Amino acid sequence: MSYKITAVCLLVLSFVACGSNPNPSNSSSTPNPISNPYPTPSPGPAPSPSPAPSPTPSPGNSTLTPTTTLAAQTANNTSASNNFANQSNGDLGANNVSKVNIHSLLYAGNTTKVLAHYLLWFGQGGHMNVGYNSNDPAQVQRQIQDMISRGIDGVIVDWYGPNNTIDQATQLVMHEAEKHAGFSFGIMIDAGAVGANCNNCSAQQAVINLMQYVEQNYFPSSAYLNVNGQPVVTNFNIDYAFNIDWGSVSNALKVAPRFIFQDNVGFAYAMSDGSYSWVMPGDNDYGLGYLSNFYSAGLSFSSKETVGAAYKGFNDSLASWGSNRMMNQQCGQTWLKTFSQINSIYNQGTQLPYLQMVTWNDYEEGTEIESGVDNCFSLQASVSGNSLRWQINGDESTVDHYSIYASTDGQNLAKLTDSQTGTYSADLCSLSLPPGNYQLFVQAVGKPSMANRMPGPVSYSGSCSGQ
Repeated sequence: MSYKITAVCLLVLSFVACGSNPNPSNSSSTPNPISNPYPTPSPGPAPSPSPAPSPTPSPGNSTLTPTTTLAAQTANNTSASNNFANQSNGDLGANNVSKVNIHSLLYAGNTTKVLAHYLLWFGQGGHMNVGYNSNDPAQVQRQIQDMISRGIDGVIVDWYGPNNTIDQATQLVMHEAEKHAGFSFGIMIDAGAVGANCNNCSAQQAVINLMQYVEQNYFPSSAYLNVNGQPVVTNFNIDYAFNIDWGSVSNALKVAPRFIFQDNVGFAYAMSDGSYSWVMPGDNDYGLGYLSNFYSAGLSFSSKETVGAAYKGFNDSLASWGSNRMMNQQCGQTWLKTFSQINSIYNQGTQLPYLQMVTWNDYEEGTEIESGVDNCFSLQASVSGNSLRWQINGDESTVDHYSIYASTDGQNLAKLTDSQTGTYSADLCSLSLPPGNYQLFVQAVGKPSMANRMPGPVSYSGSCSGQ
């Protein structure tokens, strides 16, 4: 039959094309964390850019036009090191991660600014070897590009004061952020910086010195996080460790900042411009009760900034300061529940101003999302006649959609279509796949920052009537 079709095509080639073209559808060591009930905030090859959607074949296509590769859809596409392996505390090894925009997990019409909590102490003594150095400019570039590719709007740097490698890395972050319009960075002064940066002076004077340094070196940056032109500064556990007069701190500065404090109580401080929430591994409800109370407190202080929290879990068993505090990831459900908590309270008319990812890269406390969130999901594809089918194993609520690809060589892929969750088959004839021998792939694209899953291919040599 095929030789007859070929003969007819050749006969009329000068009048009508046989088939149509594809139609595009589209240097001091880091201070040890202080002892307190709150976890201490804790970088790899360039992430591959998300490939452009492949053309969806139109009826009569004679060839496929690949626009991505098997490697691009399965290899590490994050700023995590290629050598980073799965860890016992739940950190996912270097992976292919969903680049679906993080804002899609929030309520419709959200204007929330999503920030990632960012640690810059890797590559120095006393910390886990994650395969990269936080002081490598190329690594900082990879990380910020990765964040942007996921829809993250900026970072909060966990900062330990001047004259150390973390401060040097923070300078790199500032310079890289300035290259990306709309991407911001802010400073969180860690309590560990207070005692480490002022010999024989009070904690009050130490905080003033730290703030004056931040004012001089970071506030002037065009990328520095601000609210109505005022620079934003947060702190981690300073008010749980020291008695600081923040009014005096502000008076010692030339530029009045906006102070964002910590937990429910942070809203009520005399100098408070808002407060942020955190992960609570000691809570037996995955911190959802704490978050609910925090958001309620934020609503009662409507003139102040509320910084919500999203996290995948917690496990500090690999941290040198760890005390075996744990919060199970529940195969991605903890991550999703923190967003659901937000969506149960906020909406387009009542916006959550800020949301902090806790954290981007605290590998030691098991909160990092840089390498992705494990959803424990898998699938298996098969072909029956002209129908491509797939069976799933795991909770489909962690999947955003399915993508179907075809390949003639097993390496270069053309996307045929995307399918919604709840759909487990595709009529290959409806996709107008040209007659031929193919390898077909089905990819489960995870919810934002969750792992993508693509099993091996299935062979297809079918031909639909009329083709």
